[in-house]
Amino acid sequence: MEYDPEGSDIKLKNVTFENNETDIYLKNDSSTPANAPQVELDEGTKDTAGAITVEVENPANGVQITTKTTDEDYQQNLKLASKNDGWLIGYKKDADGEYRYLTQREGDTYFGLNTINATATTGEGDNAATLESYAQLTEGTPVKLTADIPGGKPCTGWKVEKIAAEGVTEVHDAGVIKYDPENPETATLTMPDYDIFVTAEYEEGTTVDPGTGDSDYGGDIAAGVVIGGIAAVGAYEVGTGLYRILAMDDVAMPTNRIALAKLLWERAGKPEPESTALYSDISAEDTDAQKAARWAVEQELLNDAEDGKFHPAFPVSKLRVCLTWENAKQKGLFD
Repeated sequence: MEYDPEGSDIKLKNVTFENNETDIYLKNDSSTPANAPQVELDEGTKDTAGAITVEVENPANGVQITTKTTDEDYQQNLKLASKNDGWLIGYKKDADGEYRYLTQREGDTYFGLNTINATATTGEGDNAATLESYAQLTEGTPVKLTADIPGGKPCTGWKVEKIAAEGVTEVHDAGVIKYDPENPETATLTMPDYDIFVTAEYEEGTTVDPGTGDSDYGGDIAAGVVIGGIAAVGAYEVGTGLYRILAMDDVAMPTNRIALAKLLWERAGKPEPESTALYSDISAEDTDAQKAARWAVEQELLNDAEDGKFHPAFPVSKLRVCLTWENAKQKGLFD
């Protein structure tokens, strides 16, 4: 599909691209490259080769590829591949919505990682960092992946796909990603020397709930069926109320254990925990974080390790946040 900026933006719904050299070609003026036309792609849009290929006539950093969508979370899951040499297609979400954009490769040794239905982190302890849905990493960078479990569906495994201009091919190299088939909710990725999609795959028709107990903190990802009396399938209603509260207080949705602990502790009025013992992997000077973590464990909302660690940077899914919030409410810790 060739798209000229003189026309209006185009909407594509449930489109399947097939046997195209380039699926979408966007014309823009070299003097004002940012004024490129935008395409609205819905959730059902796909390509038989595995990715929708996009080429921009005059590539430039930040050129917006798709129109912004609000109140939805699917654009990060769209498989878009750039046909422009040295350019990748990134993902952003801000207060106005989510969209895809063109971004230049940071260097010859950097490769694109697009995680789908999962959270990626790099580093350990205080140096741990949660990556955006789209990131550029160097070859060999270790990445920890945690399944997001959308809708409470149990994770069944992981799929890695190599992104190339000619299409997408599935990777079956055990050296790229490793996980326990019996407990596939987390995986370890070693960044290869090519761009990839990494997708957490799920079983349809079944729901699970993130519980609180597991030696590897898998309890923050998947355990029993019900937590605090609320089934995982009811997380939507819980999440809706939580999102409203977060929006009113201008607070971001927690993405790791310490952020979740602090959200709960602050909502409960910052009560003093019974124990004054400090977690070794949380700064002793960060008294709020220490109190929040200890209090959350004492209230059996989160767990900790026997070695005196809390693992503050370990990712938590949105489902986990919603269910833990409801558990705290049912315990009478706050309204």
